[in-house]
Amino acid sequence: MKKIIYNIIKYPLILIFIKTPFINILKRRFKNHRFSKKRNIIWFVLDTLFQREYFNKLNNKEEVRELTNSTLIDGEGRKWAQYYYNKHFQTLDELKKRRTGTMSQSDATPMFERMINYIKSNNLSDDKNTYIIQLGSSSGRDLEFFLKIFPKLNYISTDVNDEILNFQKEKYSYPNFKYFKCYAEDIDECINHFKISEKNIILFSSGSLQYVNSFFLEEFFQKIKNYINLNLFINEPVSLLFIDNNKLISDNRGSISFSHRYDKYAKNSNFNIIENQVIRPYSMDDKQHCQTGHFDLHLMS
Repeated sequence: MKKIIYNIIKYPLILIFIKTPFINILKRRFKNHRFSKKRNIIWFVLDTLFQREYFNKLNNKEEVRELTNSTLIDGEGRKWAQYYYNKHFQTLDELKKRRTGTMSQSDATPMFERMINYIKSNNLSDDKNTYIIQLGSSSGRDLEFFLKIFPKLNYISTDVNDEILNFQKEKYSYPNFKYFKCYAEDIDECINHFKISEKNIILFSSGSLQYVNSFFLEEFFQKIKNYINLNLFINEPVSLLFIDNNKLISDNRGSISFSHRYDKYAKNSNFNIIENQVIRPYSMDDKQHCQTGHFDLHLMS
């Protein structure tokens, strides 16, 4: 019913709210409504209008960043870091016992076990020239998970938000656990800062690249393709309707998150694709999640 109402009235609302100073009201709301579960029909329509008819069509990169970043300020970044810190698995056995839909969490997100196997099979477990870097690390728990298995490797936590990085600094004091503030498309600044361009780099994203707009994602792949010893592991949520349609390379999946064909971006940047699969962990009986899949990818430069 909400969608029907939206399609009927969106054009006059665009003229009233998107093409006038009223747009500033919706920009302020965008900061707060992203995770709101309770919205009346009026605010649902206006929030959807702003997202689809304004945010999704933005070509101004700086405004995209400004609006995206606004959802993590004033305590929001720290709140979500704490949320993911509390709910995170701590061991591989725990990951295997947890469930995601009809699968174990390890089968739904095989990236973690795949990274472990890659490190072991390439005799990197004790290699002090190997650096594991996470894009959008949030709670930092993913990195700590690997650190406890491979304590001699180097770890770099990146995020776009000071609140999140400060939260991590309060939680972790490992000498080989470093921090760097940057966007995904600026990861080269991190690599240059630590002077590791010729080291073994294992770069990964677990649920963070979905928040990167398509033009920033293309820039990200173009920047990392020339590092000679870089492996990229990705596990990201994706709309199965988007995947099955197979027409677009990127599409908005709600609020500030996107479905991307990461494999196509990789091919356009001449990456070697080692693993490439879309995982479907939910049954069709799960009406809330049945169209959500996981894009799982391992790339080598």
